[in-house]
Amino acid sequence: MYLLVWSKRIVWLLFFYFLLRFLFLVFNIKSFQFADNQQISYAFLYGVKFDLSAIFISNVLYTLAALVPLRCTEKQSYQSFLNYLYWIPNIILFWINIVDFEFYKFIGRRTIFEVFGIMGDVLAQSFSLLSTYWNLISIWIFVSFLFMKFTPKSTNLTKSSFTNNRRLIMIKPIIWLLGMGFTILIFRGGFQEKPLRINQAFEQHDNHLGNLTLNSTFTFLTTIDAKGTEKTNYFTDNQTVESLVKRDRSSHFSTSSTPQNVVIIILESFGKEYMGYKNPYKGYTPFLDSLAKNSLFMENCFANGRESIIAMPAITASIPQLIEEPFITSSYQSNKFAGLGSIIKKHGYISSFFHGARNGSMGFEGFSQLAGFDKYYGLNQYSKEKKDTDFDKNWGIFDEPYLQYFAAELSKETKPFVGCIFTLSSHHPYPIPAQYKGKFPKGTAEIHESLGYTDLALQHFFETASKQPWYKNTLFVITADHTQFNTEKKYATPTGAYSVPLIIYHPNSQTLTQLKSITDSTKICQHTDILPSILDFLNLNQQQVLPFGESIFARNAGIAMQFNSDVFRFISPNKYIEMNIDSRAKCFDLKTDKPTKAFQSNQLKAFIQYYRNGLIENSWMK
Repeated sequence: MYLLVWSKRIVWLLFFYFLLRFLFLVFNIKSFQFADNQQISYAFLYGVKFDLSAIFISNVLYTLAALVPLRCTEKQSYQSFLNYLYWIPNIILFWINIVDFEFYKFIGRRTIFEVFGIMGDVLAQSFSLLSTYWNLISIWIFVSFLFMKFTPKSTNLTKSSFTNNRRLIMIKPIIWLLGMGFTILIFRGGFQEKPLRINQAFEQHDNHLGNLTLNSTFTFLTTIDAKGTEKTNYFTDNQTVESLVKRDRSSHFSTSSTPQNVVIIILESFGKEYMGYKNPYKGYTPFLDSLAKNSLFMENCFANGRESIIAMPAITASIPQLIEEPFITSSYQSNKFAGLGSIIKKHGYISSFFHGARNGSMGFEGFSQLAGFDKYYGLNQYSKEKKDTDFDKNWGIFDEPYLQYFAAELSKETKPFVGCIFTLSSHHPYPIPAQYKGKFPKGTAEIHESLGYTDLALQHFFETASKQPWYKNTLFVITADHTQFNTEKKYATPTGAYSVPLIIYHPNSQTLTQLKSITDSTKICQHTDILPSILDFLNLNQQQVLPFGESIFARNAGIAMQFNSDVFRFISPNKYIEMNIDSRAKCFDLKTDKPTKAFQSNQLKAFIQYYRNGLIENSWMK
């Protein structure tokens, strides 16, 4: 009987989360006015997964106490205690959801634990807020009354149902253990490798629907241990900050009479150190070297981080990492921003993102939706017939067959497209198909042999692509997500650890000549420059792009930024700064890495303030 009561109360909570989501929709109907009934229904249905996760984690103490295999649970006083253990936490969390009926209109996302950072302001304005939003308090009181009044009761629990039933006494410990295990499983969202995350709610093509799918209990509780950030106040007025971070958004290309496609290839761990081109040694990438010689090769390109999870937001949305946690896993991942997919969609382009690993790996699937990509292709979408032979037994599909799959899927597109692929074979443990064992130089680091395999896979991809009708009208952008193990002294430096290739190639010789003629291939650039560069080439408006990136075709001197181990790095021509959050800075010569006279760090401070304060306020997109 006690298990039945517990089950009924879980279902009772599901009803209230449905009610709160419905009221959230009513209060914010303008935010979802572009969604049809089918999309709204899907958001509600998919939201059950997040509701269950929130319910099980917020009621873990109640579950622990309700199913505990002790005889004291039969006492009426204990049952009263269970009622309050059930009511109080849930009523408090109902309030957080109700607050978001109005708060969402200001911040454009569900409440996260970061809200405690502004509690001082809230308390200072408490009387004004209460008088303005008295209706929310009325709703909270009414909802709480209904919740408590009609809570499934435990009045049928009798002494005989506990102590006189030996079978029940014996099975209760098993039920308790299963109940706790079930709680953990539901909170995680299932058996998948990674637990349920906020960004997984944004799988609908309309990003705003993700906030309808979510509930505020889930976003609040799952961000309690998030590092978040704090506001910085290097400058007292926003105008100074905006003037320092302002970037060139002018167009450097005329509209092409033939629609142009874009293919972005992100090579796992392909640091510039591993290439032979522009290095005084042979390297491990003969095809990439030959392609670079016949392309626009940016000699001083830097990754914005040392992890794949940092590269994707930087490349596809011009979002670097300037806080302690990668944007994809941070509590700000549902903030407003314009990604590559959402920008080009307005101009009739179709977009797709390919990653041969398990769906959900690295948070790429969820973020691709946030960035507006129309399609995501992961391991789940790969041919079932080929999966057994092409799977590397570690991460996903080997690069050679997956790049061929990528080419085949692009050939199915009927609109101008932007296709992005993230390779994976050069990731630890660096698997190589049996037929290629011993074919590539082993080098001096474990990764070197796998680089040769991916380089060959890339060559085969271009051979296939060159036979497709879309090839001659396609801009290819090739870079690496980050560097890896250093074996060359030249790259064993603070900046060398971020040095990655950036290759811009176009099969049309006239277009390629134009690209080279207007670009300084030695200028400093970074991952966040890729998005505005693509829009610049396509002659599309760049105004929605965040100021952390600028087209490489702009005449301005380039910059690059990183943040690691509580140190900001700002790279500019000839020099770079290392600075902590307290503004203690050191300046170095870019070529020698030797200390030199300091130069003005105001631009770096402006970027930090714009980034961090914009995250907290959700004010990047105005």
